[in-house]
Order: sequence, then structure tokens, then C-alpha cells
Amino acid sequence: MDPILRRSSFYYATSVVTYMALMGRYFITRSWPVFEIIPLFMPVWLAAALLASESDESYAFLRTLPVAERSVARRKFLLILIAAAVEWLLMVLVAWLRTGDGVATGSTFVFVTLVCGAGMLVAGGLQIAIWRFGVAAVRPPLIVAMAIVLVMLILHTFALKRVDAWFAFSQFGPVDWLGGAPWLSNAALVLLALAAYSRLERLGVRVKSSSEAHL
Repeated sequence: MDPILRRSSFYYATSVVTYMALMGRYFITRSWPVFEIIPLFMPVWLAAALLASESDESYAFLRTLPVAERSVARRKFLLILIAAAVEWLLMVLVAWLRTGDGVATGSTFVFVTLVCGAGMLVAGGLQIAIWRFGVAAVRPPLIVAMAIVLVMLILHTFALKRVDAWFAFSQFGPVDWLGGAPWLSNAALVLLALAAYSRLERLGVRVKSSSEAHL
């Protein structure tokens, strides 16, 4: 197995397992609108996996090995893509299972895809920022931002559970409209996200090859 994949995949696998372990029961057993809030935790978990992986990485050592910078960058981006895809697939599966009792609707699938696509692109951008500025420079503001987001998500969770008229993300006009043909909309959104991610990866390869801030 590729050493970069073996070394870093632990953090992403842990992210997927803990995300589903902590949030999974709410997808399956609860009747309140879980799909309005739980998917929003996914980008935070993905960013945490990225930060843990980069904090334990030794790029200076990697440069002493016969490993091309391009290969390192592509494998890092592949790990982000795989983690995001697995979490997306799991949430889509659970949403499909919950359509029968009305917890999930067509717009739910679109909302989950939008959140996971955005989370993947944000993680890719964070990866590039780490290569450009170094993990020491990115870590403090990233941790603060993640803490703020978590507090906001927790407050939003309480609002959804206690206020009947509280807004639902999947009921926003564009999301609800795309939910009219969820499978077609999801396919289009996935293709757009992958196209944007491919361009982001190419940018990451260039930054990784030219910058030494991460060494």
C-alpha cells in the first residue's frame, strides 16, 4: 500500500467512523428534522481529519525519498475525496431509508449533496492553504473557526428541536426546486463538484511543488 495513503488514511477513516457513530443514531431513530443539521457537521469532521493528518506529516522527510511532489499532492486530495464520498454515500443511504416515514424528502438528498460537495471543496482549499502557509500558520485560525461553527451548529440544533417555525435549510427555494428531481439534480451537482475539485487539485499540485512553507 502507498505509504502516504497508509499513514494519512487513519485520520480520515477515524473521521468517518466517529461521525457516523456520534450522528448515526439521530439519522435512524429520531423524528425531528435531523437532515437539516447533522450533515452540516460533516465539513467540520473532514477539516479536523485534514488538520490531524497534516500535523503528523513530515514533508521534509518525504522530499528525501524518490516521491514526486505531484504524487504526494494527488494522494492527499484523493484521501479527502474518498472520505467525503463515503460520508455522502452513507447519508444518502440513510436518507433513502427514511423517505418512507417522511423524515427525508427529495430536497433532503440535494441538501446532503450540497453540504458534502462544499465540505470537500473547503477541505481541498484548506489543504492548499497549509501547503502555501504551513500548518503552524493555518492551525490557530482554523481551530477557532471550527469551534465557532460547532457552537453555531449546536445552537441551531436546539432551535430546530424547540421552535416549530424555525427555518429548514432543505426548504430554501433553490434547494426545494432542485429536490423536485432529486436524482437528476444530485447527478448534476456531483459532476459540478468533481469538476471544481479537479481544478482545485491542479492548483494544489502547483502550490505544493513551488512552496516550502509546509516543510
